[in-house]
Amino acid sequence: MRIALLTLACLCPLGGIAGERCIAIDGDTLVCNHQKVRLTNVYAAELNEPGGAAAKRRLQALIASGEVALRPFGQDRYGRTLAEVYVNGRRIEQADIGPRAGRGARWQGERHQSAPIRKPRVPGTQAFPVPR
Repeated sequence: MRIALLTLACLCPLGGIAGERCIAIDGDTLVCNHQKVRLTNVYAAELNEPGGAAAKRRLQALIASGEVALRPFGQDRYGRTLAEVYVNGRRIEQADIGPRAGRGARWQGERHQSAPIRKPRVPGTQAFPVPR
């Protein structure tokens, strides 16, 4: 039974949508088949920030280089699908897009936080954004 499950997991590693037709909106957002997709593990500068246009060009070149597959995790507060994005079976990483350009953004569960995250003071409690 375990061998059958392992074989199935190897044959369907993404559990998502393969063969997507996508275009880059910015360095960490795509439109795939008329649906906005936010990359969960990439935090690029916005288009109007330094490095933003270069991040978009790098992401567009990556997705144009092969077959795109998505592993969705739900939606963010803006209605975008949160997903890991794979090109030719390889996950797109932060290093593929470029530096974060000093942005303190990170994806946490269901929300995309744009504030730095402070460590919790009491063990067993949850972290929270630093007020600005």
